[in-house]
Amino acid sequence: MAEGMAVRLLAFLVLGSCMVVLLDLEALAEISSNPAGQITQDLQMAVEKPPRELTPDRKDKKDKEGKKRPSDPRQSAVRKGDNLSKLPKAKLTVEYESKHGLNVYFTKFMVSLLDMFKVDQQSTEPKEREYFIIRQLSHLLNAEDIFQSFSKILVIEEDLDFAKKMVQTLNTILLTSTELFGLRSQLKTLNSQDSCSLFCNLYMSWCHSPIATVSLCFLSQNYSHACQLLQTFGDLEVTVDFLKEIDKLVQLIESPIFACLQDLRLQLLDVQNNQDLIKSLYGLLMLLPQSEAFKLLRYRLDCIPHYQLALMNDKQKTKSSAGDQRPFVSHLNFLDLLQHFKQVQEKHRQKAIVVKQRR
Repeated sequence: MAEGMAVRLLAFLVLGSCMVVLLDLEALAEISSNPAGQITQDLQMAVEKPPRELTPDRKDKKDKEGKKRPSDPRQSAVRKGDNLSKLPKAKLTVEYESKHGLNVYFTKFMVSLLDMFKVDQQSTEPKEREYFIIRQLSHLLNAEDIFQSFSKILVIEEDLDFAKKMVQTLNTILLTSTELFGLRSQLKTLNSQDSCSLFCNLYMSWCHSPIATVSLCFLSQNYSHACQLLQTFGDLEVTVDFLKEIDKLVQLIESPIFACLQDLRLQLLDVQNNQDLIKSLYGLLMLLPQSEAFKLLRYRLDCIPHYQLALMNDKQKTKSSAGDQRPFVSHLNFLDLLQHFKQVQEKHRQKAIVVKQRR
């Protein structure tokens, strides 16, 4: 019953007005957080098994009316639904939800919501609706659960263009939305195992968009890794969309209202401890044509005390050997993350070649 109601409510998200969508989201959030749909160990095992193992070894017995009766109602529910065992997206999110005490309706809701966004991306104003829905969900439910679930689905998304656009949307919401303040704080400090796990999970899907990945590194203060990423940008195709993303990031850095990037500007005064940050910003500057964003970023970098810039080379070796002083961050394998970024970008490059050949 709850599942059928959720499907009907999802339909209203496409055509409803803002007020209808808001009421819709409140109802869907209530369903997604209802203990009645909490994932049990039996359901998780059913999802992890191949389809043929869902049927017991013994044959289903027939009842008196001659109709087949399922041996286990929980197995029947799995087969009756979206056949979760055949959906890798659902399997990934079920594993996450089982760990965090969420329910199975949340899984289907996240998958269906992204499918709706994919269909809706051709409309006249898809992003406004996406922004509104995701922000409201982050307010009604746990923002970390929302973004982690989206990320796990987008990692295996076959439509690379859609995955890239969706990551760009999520990244903008992450950097600018007031509802995501707590999530930004976790990513900024990375002072626990959970916050580092959150960073890595988001990073996996953020790799669909190079500039979004750099933004995530800026937010989490992983400036050395941002430099490593920017050094690979020479192999990427510089498109109009790519330059627009850099322009948007520069505008956010220069905006006075986004507190999450104000610290970044202040850290430019401490040249000795933030040389990687300065180099990464100069890297973005070199990628930009001489546009308004180029001028803004150049003026910002001109404000760095020149006498400290002259000492950068002398202190670089000492700073590099010290590494990140945050205890949990020091255990992150950034080489593996960089390799994953290159693999994802290679997939995008291969798809771009195929598209050009078809023209």
